[in-house]
Amino acid sequence: MRDNHIFRDTRDWYLEKEGYASPLLLDFATQNAGKTILDLGCATGEYCIKLEKMGFECTGVDINTQYVEIARKNGVNAVVASGDDLKFADDSFDTVLLFEILEHVENPQNLLKEAKRVAKKNVLITVPNCGQLSQLSQFNLTYEHLLEQDHVNFFTKNDLEDLIAVEFKEFKVKEGEEIKLGALSLPLPLKIIILGLYKIRIIKSNIYYRLYAVAEV
Repeated sequence: MRDNHIFRDTRDWYLEKEGYASPLLLDFATQNAGKTILDLGCATGEYCIKLEKMGFECTGVDINTQYVEIARKNGVNAVVASGDDLKFADDSFDTVLLFEILEHVENPQNLLKEAKRVAKKNVLITVPNCGQLSQLSQFNLTYEHLLEQDHVNFFTKNDLEDLIAVEFKEFKVKEGEEIKLGALSLPLPLKIIILGLYKIRIIKSNIYYRLYAVAEV
């Protein structure tokens, strides 16, 4: 196995990817976003495309010119820009999406400040969760996102709350996407039973893959 299969460089990852928009992140957006949305770090525009079909008005921004070219070819209103220097007026959009972005940038505080400036309603944020590493290590496991070369920030729930609190007075951060370690390495019949117990919440895990935040403007 080559190094780039283990320590992934995801900066151009979306050039060859389709169908990457997460249903969970789309649900998060539809439940919390206003009518007009800026997808900051839009990649090739899949979230914009899907949200437009749901009745939202979307604009995409990305620093990667190749991504923006593909997004435009797919009908997305997308522009090339740095996230900490957006060429939009104050309050230009109801909602700004920062989906899986803050872990990639050198100064996430500047990005949050600029997102807040152009948002009228809220900023919706997701990042990989880096909490509970000690519990994962007991199974000789780690989060897969720790293997990505271009991640420069690693957030626990408290870390993300501290970052958001500098710019926003009202916000909520929650953990999502439960990792069901209780079913790991079990025979199939037992695994089905354990996963069923997770589903009806008799068994719960304290390990979650992603952090979700709603920051009110």
